[in-house]
Amino acid sequence: MSPDLTDPAGARDLLRKHGLTPKRSFSQNFLVQPAATARIADAAAELGREVVELGPGLGALTQALLARGCRVLAVELDRDMVRVLEQELGGHPALQIRQGDAAELDLALHSKRCGTKLVVTGNLPYQATGAILRRVVEYREVLLGAVLMVQREVRDRLVAAPGTKEYGALTVFTQAGFAVETVCRLRPGSFYPPPKVESAVVRLLPRTLQLAEETETFRAIVRAAFATRRKTLRNALKALGDPARGARAAAKAGIDLGRRGETLSVEEFAELASCWDPHP
Repeated sequence: MSPDLTDPAGARDLLRKHGLTPKRSFSQNFLVQPAATARIADAAAELGREVVELGPGLGALTQALLARGCRVLAVELDRDMVRVLEQELGGHPALQIRQGDAAELDLALHSKRCGTKLVVTGNLPYQATGAILRRVVEYREVLLGAVLMVQREVRDRLVAAPGTKEYGALTVFTQAGFAVETVCRLRPGSFYPPPKVESAVVRLLPRTLQLAEETETFRAIVRAAFATRRKTLRNALKALGDPARGARAAAKAGIDLGRRGETLSVEEFAELASCWDPHP
């Protein structure tokens, strides 16, 4: 009988069976909270049935997704975890297992092969969170949504409002294309081994109408605005060249250059970018 992977003892037993221990280098903290596993699987399955799971680890969420009728592409960087998944779940007809870096996955190509839009889910390792979120934003057009477990501080940044200390470039780039909501919050005891930080699960839903078109100009303005948070827009935008150019765009957009970047809404950044003169 397979061990219960939503129980700490079950996760330890499976690791012991395969001669493994959790690896810090891969940020391996396995979710062992049954209710949380079920909520994540439910939230993903509600969006669609073609699911890409990032960092499946021992396969607890994978099992829950398969039980809900999802077809799952499980992308795992750790070759040892790939071996576990292949031996424990490899015979399931709705499961594909791929060894590789989730931050480099071509979601558009997989969507084309499946003939449908995708749902992305998984427990994001801390060191790869930013790269994976950028991937999700980049491939927004082929996604029905994403249900992702992140550190609590990342969740706070994703849902932040203008003018708060958590509000930053990650907030703007994500909220430009997605509505972000919290599914649940998780304490360290929900994992084996327990991490030193709290976690949260967020759901990203593509907006019917984006708040901003993510052009090169938009990206450059947002990054400049948050590069030094204490600077006013007047000083921050000097990094993009001729100060008169920024002044003209701000005047046209009706934005006071005396404001700091963190006070601008996503829509205001979009307006500033649209008013930016493409010719210096």
